[in-house]
Amino acid sequence: MLLSQLEYFVALAREEHFGRAAATCYVSPSTLSDAVRKLERELGVPLVRRGHNYEGLTPEGELALPWAQRLVADRDALAAELTAARGRLTGQATIASIPSGTAASAQLVSTLGANHPFVHTRLQTGMSSAEVVAKLRAFDIDGGIIHPSAADGDDIVSTPLPEVASVIITSPGLFPVDTRIVTGAMLADVPLCLLTPAMRARQILDSALFGRGVEPQPTVEADSIEALLALVATGRWAAVVPETTALRSVLDSVDSDSPILSLPLTSPSVTMPLAFVRLAAHPLPAVVAALESAATLQR
Repeated sequence: MLLSQLEYFVALAREEHFGRAAATCYVSPSTLSDAVRKLERELGVPLVRRGHNYEGLTPEGELALPWAQRLVADRDALAAELTAARGRLTGQATIASIPSGTAASAQLVSTLGANHPFVHTRLQTGMSSAEVVAKLRAFDIDGGIIHPSAADGDDIVSTPLPEVASVIITSPGLFPVDTRIVTGAMLADVPLCLLTPAMRARQILDSALFGRGVEPQPTVEADSIEALLALVATGRWAAVVPETTALRSVLDSVDSDSPILSLPLTSPSVTMPLAFVRLAAHPLPAVVAALESAATLQR
């Protein structure tokens, strides 16, 4: 059994398409397919359901997938450990984040890059906490930024990060001209665009508003802060988003005639706790240890 066969099998399960999986592994579809067939013969069971196209994993394939993912992840961790032992950490770090953690993940990547300039980083954003944890357990990512409540198992190690307060972003004219702060009750009088209900930041907001007798009625929902900013810029909506360094930079980069304003939210004030998470492992892969060290510096 070759590690390359396991790598191709993991890629096929992830991409659910022979061509796309082959492209991610830099081989031809026929090479990938042949390698998976050889793996099936060595294991003595079918792993993939085939028709004219990929049709999913067999029950045996579903059982084999976590083991294959772990072996491939261990191979990558070993390679990174050996380069770190030579005094220069290389390889790839993959991080996923919920929308509220976008700024924290950017800071994490910046710190990692400053400490280990030869590490290539991939950043995935706009996910729910549950999606981040699922990717972590599937060995698709090295670390993630989530709401701490989603770190729900002994296999997940969590490092607290600074909380993020929520603010109102709005176009002039939706609130009275002299408005300096926005209360929860005032949100009932303006058209709202909010994060989707699956996002933990939205759930925290809803809970805080319900506690004040306010039930938000958004006319648009989106799965990213960038989408909410674009919607607010049209002049038709206000939104509640986490106040982050990235958001402040966007608002500060435009002149005083900007169509977007940022106002504090009060009664209730809403904050979003964040945490960096990784899989419990011993030994800890060098890239993951570097990520955790960078996260610790943000506390």
